[in-house]
Amino acid sequence: MEYIAQIFSSAAEAKDFPVAAINSFHWENEGFSRPESYAALFAVEGEGLHAVLWSFEDNIRCECKSRDDAVYTDSCLEFFIMPVEGDKRYMNFEVNPDGVYLSQIGEKREDRCFIKELTDLEPIITPISVEDGGKTAWGCDILIPCDFISELYSTDFRIKECRMKGNFYKCADLSISPHYGAHFPVTTAALGFHNPDCFGDIILRKV
Repeated sequence: MEYIAQIFSSAAEAKDFPVAAINSFHWENEGFSRPESYAALFAVEGEGLHAVLWSFEDNIRCECKSRDDAVYTDSCLEFFIMPVEGDKRYMNFEVNPDGVYLSQIGEKREDRCFIKELTDLEPIITPISVEDGGKTAWGCDILIPCDFISELYSTDFRIKECRMKGNFYKCADLSISPHYGAHFPVTTAALGFHNPDCFGDIILRKV
């Protein structure tokens, strides 16, 4: 399981990057839905990682208003990434349609630390909309700057060709039509999306 993320020399050059369908749905019950959802990842030299996610979702729920609220109860798009080779900690970024986000770091589901407790630096979250075939999707662009990663992981993080681990997700715990979608399939409901053994390979490759 792998996804190729292209490296660009500037954000203006970032186009025609591979798209990953978020179409592996889990833990379904009566009334659950399968919203058409997608993600893409690309890297910009000297800037950072861009995760772009969008969903053609009906019955959008958007109640959370503050950073690190339980945005997974809303309509939510999520990106989990383990960016530094040899370090098992991964970051999770979970975003609702208003751009309100939750962000943590840790090795597993338990004992995770809110990123705001470790650094004053922040990801840059930009709400977006996508038009396709007469349909409109809500979405987000998550920019994870190099200096942000460097500070969290105590390393000099730079964009280069490498292999990372991660996954893209779509959920909505308290929607009238809940769902739990992933790009790389996950397994046990007990771990949910916090299951790094099910992360796929994300390969950064120079265009």
